[in-house]
Order: sequence, then C-alpha cells, then structure tokens
Amino acid sequence: MNEYMYLLIVAFFFCMVIAIFCLFLYCRKIERKCNHCIAKSLRELDRMFKELERMQVERETIEKILKMRINL
Repeated sequence: MNEYMYLLIVAFFFCMVIAIFCLFLYCRKIERKCNHCIAKSLRELDRMFKELERMQVERETIEKILKMRINL
C-alpha cells in the first residue's frame, strides 16, 4: 500500500512540475509578445519623428527661400 502511495505522490509531483513548466513557457511567450509590440511602437515613433524632422527642415528651407525672394 505504501508503494502505491509513494508512486501517487511522485506522479503528482511530476504533474505539478510539468504544470509549472508550462506556465513558465506561457509567461515567456507573453513577455516576448509584449516586447515585440513595444519595439514595434518605438520603431513607429522613431519613423514619425524622422518624418517630422524632415518636414521641419523643408519648411525652414522654404521660409528662407521666400525671405530671399521677398528681399529681392
């Protein structure tokens, strides 16, 4: 009877270890997904910042050209 009890305890222990391992893998997957979304958002913000900076340079150039033409 004790052998069955030990076998049952060991089986339960391994089931718990497997469950914890599966939970760990799931959490890693979620973390990777979140990190990917954050990186994607940062890349998009960086792209928008570069575009705004380019537009600002273009605007300043156009303003300089207009001032030069007005002064002539």
